[in-house]
Amino acid sequence: MKKILSMVAAVAILSSVASAELLKNFKHTGSLEVNAYNVNNADFDKNTDDKSGDVDTRLMLDMSFDLNDDASAVVSVVKNNRQWGTAQEDANTIQTNLVFEQAYLNLKGVMGIDHKIGRQYYGNPGDMVIYFGPQNWPYPVKMPVSALDAWVGTYKYNDWTFTGLLGKITGATGTMGENLSGIDVKTKISMFNLNAYYYNYSDNDNTSVGRLGLAGLRANWECQFLKDLNLAAEYDKNFGSDKSYVQYKGYAYKVNADYKMDLAGKMGFNAEYAYASGQDSSSDNTVYTAINSDYRPGIMMSGFGVALPFANSGWKIINLGANWTPSAMEKLNIALNYYNAKEAEKKSTSDTLGNEYDLVATWKHSDNLSIKGYYAMFTPDKDNTGTDDAYTALGAAFVVKF
Repeated sequence: MKKILSMVAAVAILSSVASAELLKNFKHTGSLEVNAYNVNNADFDKNTDDKSGDVDTRLMLDMSFDLNDDASAVVSVVKNNRQWGTAQEDANTIQTNLVFEQAYLNLKGVMGIDHKIGRQYYGNPGDMVIYFGPQNWPYPVKMPVSALDAWVGTYKYNDWTFTGLLGKITGATGTMGENLSGIDVKTKISMFNLNAYYYNYSDNDNTSVGRLGLAGLRANWECQFLKDLNLAAEYDKNFGSDKSYVQYKGYAYKVNADYKMDLAGKMGFNAEYAYASGQDSSSDNTVYTAINSDYRPGIMMSGFGVALPFANSGWKIINLGANWTPSAMEKLNIALNYYNAKEAEKKSTSDTLGNEYDLVATWKHSDNLSIKGYYAMFTPDKDNTGTDDAYTALGAAFVVKF
């Protein structure tokens, strides 16, 4: 009861403080996400009864306010621990599972640089190299969230943006996390958006990973004679060595294309090829090693057990897709995607790991409310598993923003 009263008092005090403008320019945004799904045949054997289902929920609340004219603060609270059907939670349990994923200061224009200091999200969802934040659609089980303790400085000059990073990746309970540093440079030259970056990751005591470097380059081409065509390419390369002085020599690359056109509404097409190196016969470590990748192609390969990368064999992913928003129902979008997954270095009987087919219907009721219905199927290569029985998922996802 004392904790409940304390929580109520804290809310009342914060409300009073905000109304008194001690928390100047107080703003909040957030979302409540619910993902309900049934999965079947996870062992790729249709003769085994292994159908299961769960409902995951995630509540996120982001709050910001000015401390003074030169500094502001951001605090983000996340609760994503509970699946439907588990025991109800009392106030103590709820309080324990409200996690402060972000808590940082933003210092504006100090020596011409914007500084973010504290626990924060970093990067863009879906990135092959580095991303700390909420894992969004396609949702993995329990919709996890990660963050980074860091200083992030951003300096802008004309069409150039320079970002520096010094931070710690959270370690196990009671241990110090790993060190992470990096620089990211973005610019636009003519019709090209360019992004170059370098990150260095190391153990706090140099006992396992050693020192891992990752350099990369991205380019996005905005086609002027076909304004609805976008082309993109990325190349990433590992450097450094582990504690035994085994060299990191992995690499990855990705090419994308998407095109939009009018066809009784809005029609879109997308294609992607992604490659991550595996372990070859050399004594070097040739497996592509990301800093904290969020590359999760497909619904099944993103969160329902068909995980990437596949051991030390690396992977090759081909994605072809199309989506359509009919003019008669502009709130509806229907998307169909095909994925083919192969080993980069053949370790199995066949280098083909399987094929995935995703069908997603999205109803965007408003900017703040959307519903997805989806069906996904991953069919393994029979030469590797002895069966081509499909692993399937059927589900619905609800998103409410506030």
